[in-house]
Amino acid sequence: MRIHMLSIGTTGDVMPMIRLGEELKRRGHTVQIAAYEPLCTLIGQAGLEYYCLPGDAYRYISELIRPGKSPVTFLNRLNRAVREEIRPLMQALIDAAKGADALVLTYFGSIGYSIAEKLNIPCFQLHYYPMDQNNEVPLAIMPPIRLGQAYNRLTYQLAYLAVGGLEHHYLHRWRKLNGMRARRIRTRPDYTVGKWKIPVLYAISQQILPRSIIWPPNIHMVGFLQSIQPEPYIPSPALKAFLEKGPAPIYIGFGSMTTGDMGEMLNIVLASLRKAGLRAVMLKGWGEMPDRCLPSYVYMADFIPHSWLFEQVCAVVHHGGAGTTAAGLYAGKPTLVIPFGGDQPFWASRIYRRGLGPKPITRSRVTEEKLTITLKRLVENPCYAENARYIRDHLRMENGAVNAANVILEKAATFPKV
Repeated sequence: MRIHMLSIGTTGDVMPMIRLGEELKRRGHTVQIAAYEPLCTLIGQAGLEYYCLPGDAYRYISELIRPGKSPVTFLNRLNRAVREEIRPLMQALIDAAKGADALVLTYFGSIGYSIAEKLNIPCFQLHYYPMDQNNEVPLAIMPPIRLGQAYNRLTYQLAYLAVGGLEHHYLHRWRKLNGMRARRIRTRPDYTVGKWKIPVLYAISQQILPRSIIWPPNIHMVGFLQSIQPEPYIPSPALKAFLEKGPAPIYIGFGSMTTGDMGEMLNIVLASLRKAGLRAVMLKGWGEMPDRCLPSYVYMADFIPHSWLFEQVCAVVHHGGAGTTAAGLYAGKPTLVIPFGGDQPFWASRIYRRGLGPKPITRSRVTEEKLTITLKRLVENPCYAENARYIRDHLRMENGAVNAANVILEKAATFPKV
């Protein structure tokens, strides 16, 4: 089979697809991943085909995830982010899907479903955080207010009504021109392509989020899509010397966050590390972390594979992206999440409630004093390290990539070709 994966996102969205693609390729299938330009190199290095999407990923992500922004304004920010790029992006996604026998999609509404319907091929929805109504947690972008099950369910209903209206605005004419009826605006996801019930793959371990009892059988909890073994990596002499110079450092990185105030954030981090008496390896990521002369207790790098680096540190501090969170859990490291926005508060909450790290600090509330105190708690509380090791041992028995590949190949064989 030719399996094409479509992703509108950052490293944390694409790396799990690469892991799944490697497993499918191992079984003899051809995999192509469509992603933004900065990530195509990683896809190629994994031996997979890639298709580079047009547009500015940095601008797209920074528009959607801004510290302190209300979830109420998310739809307006989403509209601004896609308004100018929707037509060329839509055409690029169609081109990226051509020749496929099946599609695997990260979340960008029902655009991918429409493409699968046009091509008459099966598609699979890949989720990295809860996107289906449940009693346990609210929608990730909504305030995590403890108002009970009714509020949790309502957040999904409101979101799908809003996103459905936006999709209707952009997709109605295209579907009509292609001989397809408009998709209905509903309070829940419409997992259908003709008579095909779309299988949903949650790349989340049930150790972190148990499967909701109200979810239908087309929803599969496959587990995190992570490498069980660290990626091969040869550290530079400077990094090797830094790691050997003193006690194990912590990791600090904020991935794709582009808030415009990363210089201020760096100043707070450096001062907090000094006061807490800690060393750190920091990654610049996609963000705007400025170049400057750093103290001897910090090593800054452009890129180091998380699966390798996290084995070298004693704890991890990051923004709470799904991929980075999973990598830290796989390494069995205590975790502090500093969420900026999007789904990150959800992951921050799960880490804290599972006893894997101290209470998170939202980016808008980070101060030198708060971060210093919290970093000390992170490395000094033995319960965090013990709980993290327990979770690590269970996660490494799950093998999410194998589980996801099994579902894709089994269900694709049942697709009703017209």
